[in-house]
Amino acid sequence: MAKSSVDKSPLPLVRDFSLAQTMIYEGKAFHVANPTMQTGVTGQTSLALTLATIYIGNRGSRQMIPLWSRFAQVGTVAGGQIFWGIKIADTDQFTSGTALTVEPLNADLGGGSQAVAYHTATIPAFTAGNARNLAQGAVFMTVTTNNAGDPTEMLPFPGCAVINPGGAMYIYTYATITGPTWVFDVAWAELEV
Repeated sequence: MAKSSVDKSPLPLVRDFSLAQTMIYEGKAFHVANPTMQTGVTGQTSLALTLATIYIGNRGSRQMIPLWSRFAQVGTVAGGQIFWGIKIADTDQFTSGTALTVEPLNADLGGGSQAVAYHTATIPAFTAGNARNLAQGAVFMTVTTNNAGDPTEMLPFPGCAVINPGGAMYIYTYATITGPTWVFDVAWAELEV
């Protein structure tokens, strides 16, 4: 214990961790990123709910808590206004996609993730009432603007939602002329129910 310089009484050492830091420290946080460093994953040229840029399915018995979702443009920049949105589904709906490797954020602690992740994912039409919007927005990026490569955070705040066992998270990105190409890092915590 540390002692106060004023009264020499013992004071407890306090660790002030955020939700994300705590989950990483405890070995409960995982993430996915581009399969090949600096090789982008491309979004769509219009919104199609059956084509997610990133899909993460909760295939285990734990609850998933989204921590961050950071995207930055690379390669051929879409230019102009880029739209994005995140949906959470109570029941996982997935057809196919390109697999992503789910990795722990603290390789020294914790077991493996119970989630699966894919990019350029095809999903069937949502069952009525199954999916809800978590967040959505737009960013304006062109090659000539200062923010062309700046990351865009798509989650309102860490821990903004819970994905129950058997559910999923879908991240959509699109621009009207050229689909945006991204490097990305999406992270979540997994907690026992």
